[in-house]
Parts: sequence; structure tokens; C-alpha cells
Amino acid sequence: MAEYLKSFFRQKTTKQAIIKIIIIIVASLFLTWLLEYRHFLNNADETWEFVFTRMRVFLYNALIMLTILGIIYGIIRKTFLSISINTALVLIIGYVHISKFNFRGTPLLPEDFQFGSQAGILTKFIDVSELIRLIIAVILVIILGIILDKIADKWLEKESFAPSNVWWKRYRIVSRVAIIAVAFSGFLVTTDFARHHSKEREIPLPALDSKFTDWNQVANYADNGFLLGFLYNTMKLDIPEPDGYSKQKMQELKRELSEKKQQDDISRTDIANADYNIIVVLNESFYDPSLISDYYNHTGGDVTPNLHKIQEKTLSGYMYSPDYGGGTANIEYEIITGLTNYWLKTVPYTNLVLQEHSVPSLANYMKEHGKNTATIHPFNGGMYKRDAVLPKLGFNDFITQTEFSHTEKEGTSEYINDRSTYEETLEYIKKTKGRDFISLITMQNHAPYTDKEYGESEFKVTNVTNENEKNSVETYLMTLHKSDAFLGEFIEKLDNLDEKTIVLFYGDHSPGVFPQVVENSDKSISDLVRLTPYFIYANFDLDNQLVEKVSNQPGAIEYKDIITRYHTNLPTTTPNCLPNTLLNLLNLEKPINYYLLDTVCNENPVLTETYFGEKAPQMSTDLSNYQLLSYDLVAGKQYFQK
Repeated sequence: MAEYLKSFFRQKTTKQAIIKIIIIIVASLFLTWLLEYRHFLNNADETWEFVFTRMRVFLYNALIMLTILGIIYGIIRKTFLSISINTALVLIIGYVHISKFNFRGTPLLPEDFQFGSQAGILTKFIDVSELIRLIIAVILVIILGIILDKIADKWLEKESFAPSNVWWKRYRIVSRVAIIAVAFSGFLVTTDFARHHSKEREIPLPALDSKFTDWNQVANYADNGFLLGFLYNTMKLDIPEPDGYSKQKMQELKRELSEKKQQDDISRTDIANADYNIIVVLNESFYDPSLISDYYNHTGGDVTPNLHKIQEKTLSGYMYSPDYGGGTANIEYEIITGLTNYWLKTVPYTNLVLQEHSVPSLANYMKEHGKNTATIHPFNGGMYKRDAVLPKLGFNDFITQTEFSHTEKEGTSEYINDRSTYEETLEYIKKTKGRDFISLITMQNHAPYTDKEYGESEFKVTNVTNENEKNSVETYLMTLHKSDAFLGEFIEKLDNLDEKTIVLFYGDHSPGVFPQVVENSDKSISDLVRLTPYFIYANFDLDNQLVEKVSNQPGAIEYKDIITRYHTNLPTTTPNCLPNTLLNLLNLEKPINYYLLDTVCNENPVLTETYFGEKAPQMSTDLSNYQLLSYDLVAGKQYFQK
């Protein structure tokens, strides 16, 4: 045996293979380190801390990287070029991750690649100079790989036999397929537990001395490395069927809610007889910075004086946003449908709604009762695939920036401002016959918050030392101040409008520029960036008894002091509860599924992962039914509709 081994290792091809394997293993370790370095936003200290404190996790990520590199090598059969291509992929993925994290505060997820067809839209959030450096780096890395292969070709890549005339031998098809098969099988085996797992909020990984965390992907990636964190989230593209889901159960639920509706409709107004317009305003990144003045103090006075005036004279509150710095379409989805994304954990617009013929929503309900339905959005209609999604939600008209006649912008901003968006809305109301249901989605306050975009800021942050953070906050405060001024103008014009109109206004999320708050270990402080203002305003008198009724809804009790301090009277809830609050205030007939919200929103006014943290809500009968309904209507068989 000893002689055989000596003979084996003396063979030239064996030495070549061993050298290649060693090079590829070392490259896998380096590429894993590089990917983590990019994941930690180019912070070498945090990267090395991850390597040494989570050595098992790091090495397991390196093993996965080895299988990926093996697949690429099997295809190319050039050692250094394979490494170069893998390095280029790591650089590109790292760049996209950093770009997203800087604006959204969350890591790159599998569903983010759904926007590949919208790359032209997303490029406006990209630093051009960084992009140029990335392109140069990728080109140089590829060239270096080619050069190294040329140098090594004499002793590393050269075959020990003459090239064959048989094509499958000449191109080494058998060895290519064998290498690819082994590497791909290794990838499937080593990643199976990450790609297929239970839907528990936390899954222990004792072999790695770690755990998967479902409710916090920032922590999940930090604990398990980029590759495992990313692969863990691939399962989220498949929506698991909840326990107890069946046709019989959904039809039984429909009967129960239909009975409630039949009894309640006697005292409610038919929507067809409701002589007023309804406008639901999603104001992009609209926030009340006075909530966090202790952490971002500034000169210049009140940033949102019109908001505060409105809060004092009408129904208003603070919505607990499921997202921070992004996720607009998910929040819009909850408002329009009255369903929740809490259990779905995906992007319903792009993943689920497109698969259905139609989805129950406020727009569909209003359209069925004779209302004009429209979405007005001063941006590209393809974002979140709204152009395909909105018809399924019941919107007949979709007015985007290409149809806008008002295109005023602020400073050097690329976005149409709120004043123009409100003007388009008022003109739509005046030109249509009958009454309208309008979903209005603004863009003025959208990131990025470029330094000096509005000239010299009126609001100077006094207690932040990081210049980039300070500049971003000051620029955001300027666009918010302008947005607030245009809101005041809009309310004045509504008061002078001949047609009765009611507005549900809300900020979808705060901007991703407040790290001192969102990263605070005290949840009562970090939650402050989740609370965005909302109000219901009418240019006609509302029924005082109904006003009193919705004002007495419980809401999340932790935020009672904020309601008192800011003179608001509506409960703190997540967006899924707001449409039901609106319909109850107007005493309108409502869809049968909204009768489930009457109970759910009293028991669980806030339904989102960040709010619960490591805990989970107690599953009452109604909450369990709500989970089944939220699944059935967009991811299930739509038994409730049949």
C-alpha cells in the first residue's frame, strides 16, 4: 500500500489535481471572507470578529462557497478564471447588498431579484462613482484570472496526452459533468437544512452553535453568514399552507361572517348611496420627527406644522409601520386589502397577487358598488409591478408620471413633488362623473437624501457628529417640510371643493436615516421610528357618535402616552386595521371579511414581527381564522370567494 501511494503521488496529473484542489479551497476561504466583508459594509474589524467568534459558521459558509466554486470550475475548467468569475459575482452581490442596506436597513434577500426587470428604475438609487469602480474591479479581476491561467498553463493545466479528435474527449465532457455533478450534489446536501425548514420564529442550529431567526434578518445574516442567511430566505418564496386550512373551513368562516354582515347591514349606508369621494393617501416616508427630537435635535422650528394642526382638529393617530426605510408596496397591500403580510412574509404584489384573477380589496368593493377607482402615482408604473397588480385589486385607472400634466419638482430632486400629485388628484375628481375611490401614492420624500438637494437646509441637526448621517437627516427634514406645506395646501383646497371628500392619510414608513434610534437596544426607543402619522379628514361633518366609536378603539397600549402627548385620538395599529376603521367611521356597508377585523384589530391592533420580537401573538380563534383568510385569498385556493 505504501508503494502504491508513493507511485500515485509521483504521477503528474495527481499532483496537478492536488494543487488545483488546494488553490480552490484557499480561494473559497478568501471569497467567503470577502463576501462577509461586503456584508458588514466593508468593516474589516466586524468581519474578523465574525470569523473568530463564529468559526464554525464561517467554515460552513466556506464549504458552501467551495461547492459553488466547484460548479463554476466544472463548467470552465480553468482554475484561476473560475476563481475570478466567482470573485466578480461576490463583488457584484456585495455591491447590491450594500446599496440596499444603506437605503433600507435590511440585507439583500432572494425576493429582491424580482426587480431585475426594473433595473433602470433602481439605478437612480445607485452611487455612479461606486458603480464605475465596481465595473473596473470586475474587469481587472477577470483579466487577472486569464493571465494567471496563462502563466500556470505550462505545468498546471496542460494535458498529459495529445488532444483527441473525438469532441467529447477533446472538451473533457465526462470529467466536466462528473465535477459539476459532485459539486452540485454537495451544494444540495450542505444547504438542504437552510432551504427547507419549519416556519418557526427561531430554529436552533446546535452543530453550528447558532440559530435561524425568522423575524429579524439583520440578526439572521449576522449570526449565520451571508450565504446561509440568504439561502434561509429562499424558502419564503413558497408560502406554506397553515394548519387547519381546508375548503370546508373557509366556507364555514364565510357563512359565519355573512351572518354578521346581514345583521349589521340594516344600520349601515349602501356604498352606492354614499355621496362622497374617498382618497387614500400613501405619503412616501412621511414621518413626524418630533417623536425622536431627543436623538435628532435640530434648529429651524417645527418641521411638520400642518400635520400638527390637522392632528388637533380631526381624527388622527400613529400607525405602527411593519417596515423601516422601505417596503412601501407591502404596507400599501395591507391598506388596500385589509389583509396582513405577517404570516405570508413575502412581497404579495410581486409574488402572490399576480397569480390570482382578482383579490378582494377596497377598490374591488367600491367598483362593484358603482365608484370610479383609480391609483395616482408620480412614478414608473412598473415598480412593484403595479401596472399588472392594480387591475386585479379593482383599479380601473392607473395614472403615472407619463400621464401627469403637473410635473413640478423640488430643488435637484428627480421626483415629482406632492403639490403636483395633489393637483392631479383634484383634477381627476373634477373631471369624473359620479364619486371616486382613489389610491394616491406620492414620491417626493423617497430616498436618496442627497446632500444640498434643497440648497442650504433650514434645519440643522445639532447632536449628530457623523457628517453623512447629519447631511442625510437635514436633507430629509427639508423635503418633509416641503411635503408638509403641500399637505396644508391640499387640505385647504379640499375644504373649497364642491364634492364631498374624505381622506385617509398615512406615512408608509420612516426614512432609513435614523440609526441612533432604530439600532437602540431599548425597544421603546427603537419602536419610535416605526410610528408614522395617519389621520382621517373630511370636508363635511361626520357623525359624532361614529367619531366617538372609532376613537374608543383600544390600539396598542404601549403608545397611549404618544396619543395623549400629540393630541391624537385614533388607536396605534398596523395598516391592515386602517381600512376597517375608515368604513366603521363612515358607517358604510363593508365586505364580509372586514367583520373579522372588528375582533382581530381589538385583540391584536399591531400585527408585525418587529413589534412582537422573539414572542408571538396568542392565537385566538379569530386570529387563527384571520391567518387562514390572509392565506386563502392570495396564496391558497380562494375557497372564501367561491
